[in-house]
Amino acid sequence: MTYLRFLAITSLQVVTLSSLAVGNGHAADFPSAVIQVFEASCFDCHDQDMKKGGLDLTSLKYDPTDIENFKRWILIHDRVAAGEMPPKKKSRPTVDELTAFATRLFALLIESDRQRVRPEGRATQRRLNRYEYEETLRDLLSLPTLAVKGFLPEDTLAHGFNKIGDALDVSHVHLARYLSAAEFALRSALAPQADPPITSTQRYHAWDQGAFWGSIKLGGPLERRTFPVVDLELQTEIMAQERPRRPEGRTAEQKERESMVLVVSTYEPTEIRFDGFRAPLSGRYLLRLCANSIWVAKDYRSVSRGRRDEPITMYSDTSPRILRKLGSFDVGPEPTIRELDVWLLKGETIRPDAARFFRSRPPHNGNPFMTEEGMPGVAFRWLEVEGPIVDEWPPPGHKTLFGDLALRDADGSVEVLSDSPDADARTLLARFLTKAYRRPVEAGEVQRFANIVADARAEGYSWTDAMIAAYTGVLSSPGFLYFTAGPGKLDAFALAERLSYFLWNTRPDDELRSIANSSRLGQSGILHGQVERMLNDPRSRQFVDAFLDYWLDLRFVASTAPNTELYPDYQLDDLLVESMIEETESFFGHLIKENLGTVNLIDSEFAMLNERLATHYAVSGVKGVDLRAVALASSSVRGGLLTQASILKVTANGTTTSPVKRGAWIMDRVLGMPPPPPPPGVPAVEPDTRGATTIREQLAKHRNQRSCNVCHRKIDPAGFALESFDVMGGWRERYRSLGEGEKVEGIGHNGIRYRFSLGPGIDPSGVLPDDRAFANVVELKALLARDEASLARNLVRQLIIYATGAPIGFSDRQAIEKILADSRSNGYGIRSLIHNIVQSPLFLNR
Repeated sequence: MTYLRFLAITSLQVVTLSSLAVGNGHAADFPSAVIQVFEASCFDCHDQDMKKGGLDLTSLKYDPTDIENFKRWILIHDRVAAGEMPPKKKSRPTVDELTAFATRLFALLIESDRQRVRPEGRATQRRLNRYEYEETLRDLLSLPTLAVKGFLPEDTLAHGFNKIGDALDVSHVHLARYLSAAEFALRSALAPQADPPITSTQRYHAWDQGAFWGSIKLGGPLERRTFPVVDLELQTEIMAQERPRRPEGRTAEQKERESMVLVVSTYEPTEIRFDGFRAPLSGRYLLRLCANSIWVAKDYRSVSRGRRDEPITMYSDTSPRILRKLGSFDVGPEPTIRELDVWLLKGETIRPDAARFFRSRPPHNGNPFMTEEGMPGVAFRWLEVEGPIVDEWPPPGHKTLFGDLALRDADGSVEVLSDSPDADARTLLARFLTKAYRRPVEAGEVQRFANIVADARAEGYSWTDAMIAAYTGVLSSPGFLYFTAGPGKLDAFALAERLSYFLWNTRPDDELRSIANSSRLGQSGILHGQVERMLNDPRSRQFVDAFLDYWLDLRFVASTAPNTELYPDYQLDDLLVESMIEETESFFGHLIKENLGTVNLIDSEFAMLNERLATHYAVSGVKGVDLRAVALASSSVRGGLLTQASILKVTANGTTTSPVKRGAWIMDRVLGMPPPPPPPGVPAVEPDTRGATTIREQLAKHRNQRSCNVCHRKIDPAGFALESFDVMGGWRERYRSLGEGEKVEGIGHNGIRYRFSLGPGIDPSGVLPDDRAFANVVELKALLARDEASLARNLVRQLIIYATGAPIGFSDRQAIEKILADSRSNGYGIRSLIHNIVQSPLFLNR
């Protein structure tokens, strides 16, 4: 009897292994290789009396329609195939018998899973998640900084991602929020006025800005103040005034020589900004900042030429302290002009930040950069703003909604004029629907929304508002919110959509839609070319960022702050936090660009560094704020993901580190072997910040319980290796303690003197479950890097979940192995893996 016939029988009647074993008429239908191994080697421990691990094989049913039952059978297969079962200390079948067991059970499970997915496909139909919704509206309406994620409820996660259809429900709350978000986005896209704005260039001198000038007499420590300077002459007379006033009759030439000096990073209460400027309209602007590094004497009575370049970060600033990073650059000892091409929102001003410097917090104890000779500072001269820069009017987003129809100003807004409102409504809606729905639309779909326009006008709304109401309906409808793919092979438009949301996290562009219209996208060569084009496009960074946000939990990097008492040296260090996120994103992007192998995820000969990260990692010779690939010394502990500060931060809590958390993270995210959850009622082991005991000692007691040791011997070893790194990824050889120990002298990034001590030493050694020992993180990485295929397999699985919105099923394994086989010759290059995923049936079918 064939396996298909056997499966047809089991779909009508669930068969138990106990009955199979005694031969009730179905025994011949179940693979004899499976029954023989169970009878010879498994029933002794897994019968109704022993039931080790809670598993009774004598009564375990085979019911592929029951997902939990099916998962149990997959676990049985995998543990036998991996050689973990039967245990090595027990009598074991021969290699041939175990191979036959795994092969026959594999075939049975594969066919069962294929029958499960055959009717509807691997993936269920799903909606856009919050990331995709925002990026799609940004792209559709040409609004690069549109922020609407916050309108929507958080997406439910499944299998590590926010992409799984079964988890992305739609409630009445979603519907209400979609309507609000859509209307907000549409009105943001409307031209703010009928005539194009005049582009102007204005220069805002630091001396003329209230936020700069008003801090000359700021209360508290001197370091928090601003210092007026002309060229290299500190204006001590102005500083001595009870209420400092700007000199009268300053000429344009004099203003060009004036600057305001800071020796702190921008933060309360020293919140400098160029508050004389507020963006008059949302749009594109060119910002030019003139500044230079400077040296301030220890007594704050004189200044001299700067001794190094200093990094500056520019933020847009909206009350109350809503900051958005615009860019970073370095300024040198001579007055330096740096330019940023940015998109600003109406009402935003500009906040510059001398990003390397400390942020003084009470109770203040000093400046960590102070020396006997003085301290570094930055002199801000002026900000020049050119804009809004108008490439076309009305703006592209407005044209997407209303084409080239005439405009007129009306009561603080604009009104679109139409001589043929009904015809124009249908024409504009048809064009908009095609873009929004990402496929051709039918006349009935257009008419549905044209009726909204007619109804709104009948109720007295203007044609413009009626069109906004219809567009709001479009952006809240299933055609926009849901992906178009039906069961089976993807049609050209569904394929274009899946490809674009995979590699750009947004809708297909004109070229992709054009190829889809020609029905050529499914051709292997065309598809390969489009993947190359899309990976080379700057929009591929949207894929990298969104993928890493969930695969590696990068979205949580800024969710915890380092403990004030234990880690004052990291307090409020935005430059470090921003750099560590960008390091991981740039690192993965570099692997894709250069088609480097997945082994680099564990250990690489380079790191993506700027000066702040290089200082953090004790890597010499790196200057400047820009990230770049830096070759690492052979003795370096860095390289790969595991020792990147972002990873080490998201796997800590800001106060302590836990080998359990870090080890479980490595097993799950990097090795693809997620550990089981802890038994209910078992308390977590909390590291001791007093330094009385080490976490290793605490875990040793915990692991004395046999039920705990089974899992912890797999989880903890990799985590022990990472104990060499603190909560922010800095190297350490001893724990920090708030109790007894060797006191450490210094001043933190928050200006507060250290209060912590050095506690017990770090022991980063361990033994992997397969009995391979390592002494430190370098040796651990070397051991993990040996199994390149397993690393690549896990990455492929993660990418497939992200790309298709479906979990990995048992029947997907053969396709995954084909992807790996096709990528093996170039060391499992990540770009090649992406290409082979896109060409696989897992991607080409729903």
